[in-house]
Amino acid sequence: MTTFIDYLLGGVSSGAIIALMALAIVLIWRSTRVVNFAQVGQAMFTTYVALTVRDATGNWIIALLAAIAAGAVLGLVVHWLVIRPVKRVDTSGAIIATFGVLISLQALAGMLWGGDTRGYAPPVSNDGIQLAGRIWPFSWYDVLVIGVTIALVIGLTLLFTRTNIGLAMRASAFNPEVARLSGVRVSRSLAYGWILAGMVGAIAGVLVAPTSQVSPNSFDILLVFAFTAAVIGGLDSLVGAVTFGIGTGLVISLVSGYSDSSNAPVVALVLLALNLLLKPDGVFGHHHSRAV
Repeated sequence: MTTFIDYLLGGVSSGAIIALMALAIVLIWRSTRVVNFAQVGQAMFTTYVALTVRDATGNWIIALLAAIAAGAVLGLVVHWLVIRPVKRVDTSGAIIATFGVLISLQALAGMLWGGDTRGYAPPVSNDGIQLAGRIWPFSWYDVLVIGVTIALVIGLTLLFTRTNIGLAMRASAFNPEVARLSGVRVSRSLAYGWILAGMVGAIAGVLVAPTSQVSPNSFDILLVFAFTAAVIGGLDSLVGAVTFGIGTGLVISLVSGYSDSSNAPVVALVLLALNLLLKPDGVFGHHHSRAV
């Protein structure tokens, strides 16, 4: 029983990081109706920026802020130079273009920082917390990751439901022509979506780095898990992304603990396939419209 609890605790933190990346994917979908497969590449690139700033300043907070700023700039650049021109012709072409962005970012990161793996020290202890006479596989760093995830979910939910910018982003994604007739600057709203997703992805990248190694390809497996969580939860649902991001982390931890870690991606893809067969809109997905 203790081993089972250990696996669950280990899965909560990794699930929170998966949830953050799934959030970034959902943000792009909600605001532009494009699935951004380059999200992990953007997160990886901004993590390298943070690593460079941290090495220069020795300050984790400054490095995180630099990554967030780099994520915003990179999201805007990808939107204006790649997605915007391609999407005018074909939306599916924009989705395919994100794979090209991913490959390009990985190649550029390799040229700038090399292909060797590098460590990223956490701002607080990543050692298990000692309680009731034993050390539990849950650290203060895990508490930090979960706290950041909760704060982002609350903030993004309020943004999309309580602010004019968030509502304009959703309107621009669902029906650009009607949004334009309503006075919404669609191009600006779409750019906001890419900027916001780039910032969230940057946070996810910096938070996942201390639990793994940083390299141009080190975040690739995160894309599989985050995409699975986003689709199962519903690509239009922030709550679904977080719920099934953490759920995916728990499943991965249990599968890795009781069998082999190489089986985790296979299980994730099986769950994704079952979801597409049984509930393709996602558990929290919906199609109903509302009058305003």
